Amino acid sequence: MQPKQVHNWSYAKASKGFTLVIANHLINRENIDLFNTVFIDLPVEAKSNLNQLFNNLIEEFNKNDHLSEAIVYSGISYLLNQLKRFALEPKFSEKTKPETALKFSKLISETLSQNLSINDYADRLNITSEKLVEVCQKSYGQSPKAMILDKKITEAKRLLYFTDKSVSEVAYQLGFTDSSYFSRLFKQKAKLSPSDFKSTQ
Repeated sequence: MQPKQVHNWSYAKASKGFTLVIANHLINRENIDLFNTVFIDLPVEAKSNLNQLFNNLIEEFNKNDHLSEAIVYSGISYLLNQLKRFALEPKFSEKTKPETALKFSKLISETLSQNLSINDYADRLNITSEKLVEVCQKSYGQSPKAMILDKKITEAKRLLYFTDKSVSEVAYQLGFTDSSYFSRLFKQKAKLSPSDFKSTQ
């Protein structure tokens, strides 16, 4: 996941796994897009190998000798490249989608606080609004407007869950000038009003 992205993990009682937090300077330009991937569905054989890799990284980190840091850095680089390999496989990858579709999805995430029109997005992508609609329908099965709203509602849920911001503050942060309108849209998607959603968390 990307830096500064509000998030949460819900664990089942029997959950087992690893959480790895990586400093920005350890991520090279070739691997940066990996952090735009929501999840990677790993093959069974890969899970065992990566599990062993994580255990090796932990063991090396705990040694803390003069070579540990270099070995851990190399291990992280190896891990990221392995994950990138799986992420780029056609059945898992966003790369099978046209470049314009990927750019639009990324642009939405970068401009959640702005109240941009479909024409605004199309202009930034140097295409017509009609072409943008066509690309989104073919790649995601949604209209551009629906994609924008989905991402804004998802971010609204995160902000309501993790911050003390009021409903109005969340609405404003996501580019809505009318908090009542935001609340109606939120309820349509989440089946709860923003205030009810916040109180149940």
